[in-house]
This record gives sequence, C-alpha cells and structure tokens, in this order.
Amino acid sequence: MIAYRKILIVCFALFLSSCMAKPVLTVKSADMSREIKQKAPIVTNVDISPDGRYVLSGSFDSFILWDILQGKKIQTFTHPKGYMGDPTAVAFSPDGKYFASSGKGTKLWDLATRQEMRTIGNQRTTSIVFSPDEKYVLTGEYLDRMILWDMESGKVMKEFKKGGLSSVAISPDGRYALSGQRAGKIILWNSLTGNEIKSVKADHAVFSPMAEVRSVAFSPDGKYALSGGFDNILKLWDIPALTEIKTFKGHTGLSGISSVAFSPDGKYGLSGGFDSQVIIWDLASGSQWRVLAGHTGMYGASAKFVPNGKYVISTGDASTRIWDVSTGEEVASMIAFEDGEWIITTSNGYYSASPKGDQYLQVKVGAKEYSIEQLRESFYRPDLVKVALSGGSLKELKKVADVKPPPVVAIVDTPKSIDKSDAVITLKISDAGGGIGDIRLYLNGSAVMLDSTRGVKIVASNQNEIYKTYKLKFSNGLNLIRAIAFNADNTMQSTDAIHEIIASYKSIGRPSLYALVIGINEYKNPKLQLNYAVADATLFANTLEKGASPLFDKVAVKRLSLKEETTRENIMKELKAMQSLNPDDLFVLYVASHGTVDDGEYFLITSNVGSTRTERLKTDAIGQKVFKELVGNIPATKKLIIIDTCNAGALGEAIQVAMLTRGMSEDTAMKILSRAVGSTILSASTSVQEALEGYQGHGLFTYVLAEGLKGKADKGNTGYVKTTELADYVDNEVPTLAEKIFKKAQYPTISISGQAFPIGKVR
Repeated sequence: MIAYRKILIVCFALFLSSCMAKPVLTVKSADMSREIKQKAPIVTNVDISPDGRYVLSGSFDSFILWDILQGKKIQTFTHPKGYMGDPTAVAFSPDGKYFASSGKGTKLWDLATRQEMRTIGNQRTTSIVFSPDEKYVLTGEYLDRMILWDMESGKVMKEFKKGGLSSVAISPDGRYALSGQRAGKIILWNSLTGNEIKSVKADHAVFSPMAEVRSVAFSPDGKYALSGGFDNILKLWDIPALTEIKTFKGHTGLSGISSVAFSPDGKYGLSGGFDSQVIIWDLASGSQWRVLAGHTGMYGASAKFVPNGKYVISTGDASTRIWDVSTGEEVASMIAFEDGEWIITTSNGYYSASPKGDQYLQVKVGAKEYSIEQLRESFYRPDLVKVALSGGSLKELKKVADVKPPPVVAIVDTPKSIDKSDAVITLKISDAGGGIGDIRLYLNGSAVMLDSTRGVKIVASNQNEIYKTYKLKFSNGLNLIRAIAFNADNTMQSTDAIHEIIASYKSIGRPSLYALVIGINEYKNPKLQLNYAVADATLFANTLEKGASPLFDKVAVKRLSLKEETTRENIMKELKAMQSLNPDDLFVLYVASHGTVDDGEYFLITSNVGSTRTERLKTDAIGQKVFKELVGNIPATKKLIIIDTCNAGALGEAIQVAMLTRGMSEDTAMKILSRAVGSTILSASTSVQEALEGYQGHGLFTYVLAEGLKGKADKGNTGYVKTTELADYVDNEVPTLAEKIFKKAQYPTISISGQAFPIGKVR
C-alpha cells in the first residue's frame, strides 16, 4: 500500500506540472497541422445545451461558454478549485436555462444573464447532474458521498453515503441514481429514498489498488448504463438488474477511460480515453464504429453527442472539438487562451477569432510554419465557420494546405534618420516559391502605400529577388514602417519587415482634417432609390465641421450628393485627390448608399449602377479591392471610415448567406478592410440585417453617430470625442434604440485598427 501511495504522488505531481505548462496542441492532417503558440488552459470536461447551441468546456479552475450558432466564445467563468489538480465538471439543466460547475462546492448559473445564482455546499465536488424535472442537482463529492440538493433553496434533500465516489448519473425518469466508485464498483440507488438497490464489482482496474469507475451514464430510455475506468474497457449494463451485458475493448494507455455517453437514440456508445482517442461504439454489434483521433496529451478526453446525434463534441487538451459522426472527420476546433482571446478553426483552415486570437496559432504547411494571421485576408471567414457549424460543407473551397508560400520581405538601404519630411524606402522581396503579389507599406499603423502590381515579374538572379522603391512622407519624430508582401494569388502575406525612421524638420503648424462625405439617393436603377442617404450625409457633414473646426488648422469637407457627382468614376477621382495629404493630417470618409456582398466581395453601389448582377457590379460599382487600394494609398496616418450602406434584403440563415456571398458577409468584409488599410471602420449593419431608417428624419445609425459627435460619446467628460469613444457609443446605442423603437435587431460592425484620435471638440 505504501508503494501504491508513492506511485500516486509521483503521478499526481507529473499530472499537475503538465496542466500548468503551456499546452502544445497539434492538429494534424495529411499535409497541414496547427499548433498553439500561447498559453491556453487544458479543458477536460464538456456538456452541451439541450438545443445544441451552447457548449461548456471545463478546465482546472475555470470553464468556458461557447455559442455554436454564432461561432464564438461567449465568456470565461472562474470556479475555485476543490482540490489542487481537480478539473471543473460542467452540466446544463434539461431545459437549458441554467448550468452548473464544480470545484469548491457547486455553483449554479443563469444562462440568460450569465450570473451566478448561488453556491451549494463547500466540499470538493467532481461530478454534477441535474434531475430531469430540474428541481434538484445531484453532486458527487470526491472519495465521500453523493448529495441531492434542492436547486431553489440550496438545501440537502438526500445523502447517498458510500466512500470512494468517482462519478454520478441520474436516470431519465429520475427514479435511479448511479455512482462509479474508487473500489471498482458501480452502485444503483433509489434516488427518492436514498437507499442502495444493488452494488456490483465492475473492476475497471489494471491492478486492484487502481480500480476506479471513472464515468457512468444512463441510456436515453433508462434501460441500460455504461461504465468506464482504468482498464480501458467500456461496459454495458442492464438496469435495474445491474447485470453486465457486453464489454468493448479499444482504448490503450495506462490511465484508461475518462468519460462515457450514449447517443440520443441509444444505438451508440461513446468513450473518451487517456489515450486522447474518442471512440463511437455500435452497441448492438459490439464493434468500433468511428475513432475520433486528434486530441493530444495525457489529460483524458471527455465527449458527448450533440442532441441531434449528428455531431460529437470533445475536449482533452487545450481544444474543444466538433466531429461529424457520419464521417468521423473534425468539423471545427475551438481554443480559448488565458488572456481572453479565442479562435475557432475549421478542418480546412477557415477561422473566426477575437481581435488577437489569430496571432496565437500557427499553421504548418509542408515543412514551413506560418502564423494564422498571415492568412487573414483569405481565411478569416466567420460566416464560413458558421456554415461548418450549421452542417454545411466547405470541401469545395480552397484549403490552407493548397496555399503557396509568401515571399520574404526586407527593408534595405533606407535611412534611420532624416532632416526633411520625405525619404525613399527600398524593399528587397524574395520569392519563396509562391510568387509575388500585392505589396503594402504601413506608417505608424496605417496603410500609406498599396501596390497591386499583380504577379511581379522576377528579375533573373540566383536569389529570385526584386527591389522596389517608394517615396513616403513622414511625421516629425519617430516613424514606424511596416512592410509586407503577398504571394502571387494574394492568399498569404509575408511576415512583417520593420524599420524606424526619425524625422527632424520644421513643422508647418497644426494638422488639417479632410473629409469626403457621400450621400446617394438617386440611382440609374430607380428601384434602388433611397430616402434618407442625402439627409444623413448632410447631418454628418454639418456635425463633423462644427466639432472638428476648433481642433484643426483646416477642416475641408467635400460633399457629394447629386446623381452626377456620385458615380463610380467621380468618387474614385475624389479619393485619388486625397493622396496628396500629409501623414499628420486626418482623413474621414462617410458614405450613405447601398452596399452588397456578391461573389465573395463587398461592393459600394454608386449612382451609375443599373443592374445588380455580379458581372455588372464588377464594372459599375466600387468593389472591395479597388476601395481598399484607394483608401490605402491616402498617406494620412489617422483615418476613419464610416459606411452607412443598406442591403436590399436580408439573406437569412448562415448557409443561405454563404451560398449567395461565398462566405463573405459585410461584417467580415469590413473587418478585413479595416485591418488591411489600418483604419477604424464603423458600418451600419451586417449583410443579414436591414439598416433601420426613418428615425428623426434620418437613418438610425447616422442619427446615433451624430449624437455621439455632438458630445454623447464623450464618456470621460474630457471635452473631446475620440474615434474609439465614438465607436463604443455607436456599438452600444444603435442596438438599444433599434430594439426599443423599431422592435428589430441592428448591430453595427465596429472594427478598430490603426491609431485612435480626437475627431471633435464638444466644449
């Protein structure tokens, strides 16, 4: 017995050290793998809401709530550890309104508010389940007892005393409770009286001191139960006789099975093991039906079926993964990092992420490693992630594995200090096998040069190198230059080349603000007629002029509203005229018009547009690529773009949106554009929402925007309105008023990039 205790102490120490270290997640396929490069908590427990929308993944002192429908992380919750090294168990109530977590005591939470309702008990709890009628919570206290708690009062209703408890379950009709024991036993209890009905030696041991039934589960009809433990064997039991019917062997490793579950129809069993595998079993034949292999580490996989039976969701390392039951293939992997950032990736590389989440995951294609962030403009597709999570297929789309390597960029022969306002920047660009596409220069976070000379011809040399020179204007003081280049098809960007230049010259005074304000009511196609665009543009222009005048040396607002002024050709001409600005100047672009996404590209619909067919939009409207180049080549380092465009009709569900837009929503387009040009972008609504009009004679978005500029966005009472404050005000106020006044949803797209700066003075 002394030797056994020594073994346990050593194993426990090793286990703890591995849990506290930065996990290395590797997701491998035939020609691609992904790897975490930032601390992320290991997740070992999982539960799914009854409607299949939400997923809870438990770690060692916290747990995470994911929204599968929206494809994003909702919140990280903390729960004090019951004992050093205990994982946090999680469970949803049968109606999906509540959830529970274990640790030091059991916490009950309200899903709608995501607030803690109460803590029941204060012991080391390791297993939780709600009663079918949702009146009670059954908990298992480590090495001690089961307790049935009244959910409303938090009082103890029943105690099921039996030492060595490991896992608990409750039958679908609430009549029985089942406990897995440290002594290798399973015990069936009468949940109404608290009396033991039958105890059976299930073993589940490699050798007797290690006997433990780690997980138990009832079938949906309550007639059967599953158990799993140290011996890597899954066992099927008859209820209430508690006789063994069948055994299933397939897991390997030293620590056995960590979780068991039934499919919703009761035909399949599910086991997660410490060998990182999740196995789906055909209970009738006793054979393995699917092996879901992908988790890594020594933490024990936890897995459950989604209520519709089409998917399995599992944990076992730093990821929570979704699997297609019919194929056994991974659908998506969800990772939450310790600093609050997160990322969801599909099996072929498309992803959704928090602002910095894509910086923490690397992808290896062939033998080369790249940051996921380098793929952002092609593979940041939250809409496609939603499609995958909704059951749609992405197999016909390009994969990360097919992407050719980006070039290598270096800034060479460029001064570190100058005594004037401009200098020549020289780039050495080396083809790494994928060719050379777009080239970009950023100054102090904002794009000031976008060179779209596609497929640059390589100068014949042994190194496959080209040299490009650009003349840039600089601000007084320290200037940070960032240069990148894309491969020939612009699917992956290079790593950054960074260079600093200190400029010392005589300043010409305060900076100026230049704005281009566009409002389009009339179109070549009369069906596109708008009622409030010109009024909105006028309101914004007047409000901006009044607020900005005290701040800047000059405020020049160019207004375009007549049909002949708002053509594609004229708007492009006016944007090109802004390329004479200085780095210290501010540029604001406001557009009130129609906008749409077609063939994977956002289009600003100008007054000359008649047909909205894809081929005509590409020639008559201003596409995202052209728009990006026009704004990106304006040399001002402080830019604000406001897009109040409304789509002709809501598109509906995620799969329908993807079919019509090829996975690019307006929300996605704006976020990509914001990052590309290094500018903050405020957009009225997403592609699946209408921009609400007719409030105080204006569109709701622009009315709120103007109120913010007039001073309501100045939350700190500084007397100034900054772009970030304006973004926060619009983001909070538009949804509130949309619901209150129109009884409809409108959520603006807010994408903050580049520098924050004051845009107006309010007193």
